[in-house]
Amino acid sequence: MSFAQDLQAAVDRKHQAKHPLIDKWAKGEVKAETVHGAIREIWYWISNLIPEGFFSIAARAPQEVVEMEMENYAEELDPANPHPALILRFAKACGISKEELDAGRGLPTTEAWLNWELNVAREKPWIAGVAGIHIASEAQEPVLFNRLLPALRNTYKFKEHDLEFWWLHASADIEHGGRAFKILEEHCKTDAEKEMAIHYAGEGARMKWMFWDGINLHYELGYKLQ
Repeated sequence: MSFAQDLQAAVDRKHQAKHPLIDKWAKGEVKAETVHGAIREIWYWISNLIPEGFFSIAARAPQEVVEMEMENYAEELDPANPHPALILRFAKACGISKEELDAGRGLPTTEAWLNWELNVAREKPWIAGVAGIHIASEAQEPVLFNRLLPALRNTYKFKEHDLEFWWLHASADIEHGGRAFKILEEHCKTDAEKEMAIHYAGEGARMKWMFWDGINLHYELGYKLQ
């Protein structure tokens, strides 16, 4: 297989879109509380990852990677349509205020996923950060979100305006993930660099799977993890 195919295969072994909770959600069978809990965990994760994760990767990376990270950051916080506001809009539709989100603490599994990402971005070569954050998570999201959207619309009856966080990333992250693949293909010249990228892509996918494990256990099955 090609290097890009090896990267994708490493993620596909634990692709979050294949998680049993996602299968259940796509059928409209998870509790509303689980949907609400998922946005709580997503808020905790994203609000603590950005911008530090992006900037830490950029600090030791070539110019093309710096530009990618700065463009990602600029898009996330675009004053015309900041992405955190889209999460807050969906949370509000779930009956959750920003004050509640900010006062909450992530599940241990969410904290583990976040801390793993931040550690890789801070301490490891930029190749590991791009693979562990952008390939392992961001590039997966179009498949994941497109699986969830029909149930969010048809079963849970959210309005399209409230779903913008989901449908925007279902399309935007195709470009973001594709750019990360392209950069790694261009810059990973040695076998060691390629093996590093494949390893962190696979490890990131495993950690993101655990993020959904925590949501399933705590919100869906009622095992209190906090």
